[in-house]
Amino acid sequence: MASRSKFVATARAILRNSEDAEDAVQNAFLSGYRHLQSFQGRSALKTWFTRIVLNAALVIQRKRKPFTIQPLSESSNGHEVKRIENIPGCEPDPEMIHAERETLQLMNGILGRMKPALRQAFTMIYFDELSGPEACAVLGVSISTFKSRLFRARRHIFDQTEQVLAAPVHKKT
Repeated sequence: MASRSKFVATARAILRNSEDAEDAVQNAFLSGYRHLQSFQGRSALKTWFTRIVLNAALVIQRKRKPFTIQPLSESSNGHEVKRIENIPGCEPDPEMIHAERETLQLMNGILGRMKPALRQAFTMIYFDELSGPEACAVLGVSISTFKSRLFRARRHIFDQTEQVLAAPVHKKT
């Protein structure tokens, strides 16, 4: 994405750390993909996604802060103070678990219908996290052939998700 550097700069302005900013943008890409069907077009897609980047950066910033101990009330004798620890929960959000499960099911279906050569190129980069040259070496193909396969795989996924997300949403009344 051509605007990636702008999104990273936006996150870096909040987090003051390049690595955390990259993480925030990556989290934002995942969140944006998961919630693309909720985009209603009331603003530009770039504006909508910038807000997702800001929220992802703020989540990382909140997680970075150490837990605090706050007094609830002071007792009359002055020696005994009741305190509560504000520790963020470590349990995953049920909504996020469900969204991740739906996204994985969607991706598995799309990857299952993809030509094997394209699927292999896509999974090597995004699931196995191989670099382009490493994937070329494993497959025994030129870099241009591999890039072509990866481009076609991305295009196929984009086209398929666009069709799925364009389906009418039936709301319960």
